[in-house]
Amino acid sequence: MLVVSLLFIVVGLLVAALILKLSVRIAAGFPAGYLRSLGTVVVAGILGFIVNFALSMVLGIGSGAMGAGDSEAAAVAMAGAGLAFLGISLVANFLINAFCVNLIIKRPDGGSIGFGRSLLVVLVYMIILVVIGIVLGVVMAMLGIGAASLAGL
Repeated sequence: MLVVSLLFIVVGLLVAALILKLSVRIAAGFPAGYLRSLGTVVVAGILGFIVNFALSMVLGIGSGAMGAGDSEAAAVAMAGAGLAFLGISLVANFLINAFCVNLIIKRPDGGSIGFGRSLLVVLVYMIILVVIGIVLGVVMAMLGIGAASLAGL
């Protein structure tokens, strides 16, 4: 199972690098190198993991300390913290990705593409990822490959 998970991570990184390369071509107007795109995806993933871990610690998600003694209060507190985490995490990951694109991907003349253009690249990147996710979800639903069948139920 660990090998399969590792394989999915590697394939996911390779596909994400291709999508980032396409996003740079669309939003910035020049072709980015595949290795630079792959490096950007890896660095942004590592930074995003660290920031999301820190955010979950700050918001107390999964700590069990929220609403101690009252299960209804605990459920409400966890739901609120979960929504706050999702919102903050989305913005943080968007900015982290833009920072990494600005830092790693360079114009053909060697200059930086600028943070504003990096934000546009990441916006296109995320839109492409969402569209691919929706298409894959619809295809899986049509084929009957739902969460229950993937879980072995």
